[in-house]
Amino acid sequence: MSTAIVYASKHGTTAEIARRMTTRIGGNTTLFDLADGSPDLSPYSTVVLGTAIYAGQPKSDMKAFCRTVKLSGKRLGLFVCGMEQDPAKQATELANAFPKHLRKQAATEAFLAGRFLFSAMNLAERFITKRIAKTSQDVDSIDDDAITAFASSLTGTE
Repeated sequence: MSTAIVYASKHGTTAEIARRMTTRIGGNTTLFDLADGSPDLSPYSTVVLGTAIYAGQPKSDMKAFCRTVKLSGKRLGLFVCGMEQDPAKQATELANAFPKHLRKQAATEAFLAGRFLFSAMNLAERFITKRIAKTSQDVDSIDDDAITAFASSLTGTE
């Protein structure tokens, strides 16, 4: 199985989750950062799309990519990274992150949590995070069990 993981990351958390995912998927897995441009996905039988969520919205480069990408005939997985704690709001963020036609095609999808990295934030982001999340320290809530479950669901090794 050849797999492409295409992600949009702002501070590196989504990139880190994508890297962790490659070890769990195994095989011929390639990472693509949308900051480097849109990849050619024609050689891949499986495609994973992942994006960071900020203020309830996916990164704009992932939204733009999803409007033009053609993935018919491919096994598809979708994931989002964010710090929302409420499961209902997590589900809403996931639902709003990708177009309906991709969600309908997806074999699996997941909210994989995230982290606050104050050293990577600009002044405005630190201010907003302190006020909304009530923290001024780095917080890591990446869900490795959820990453493993997502990869297993995608590869059929549940």
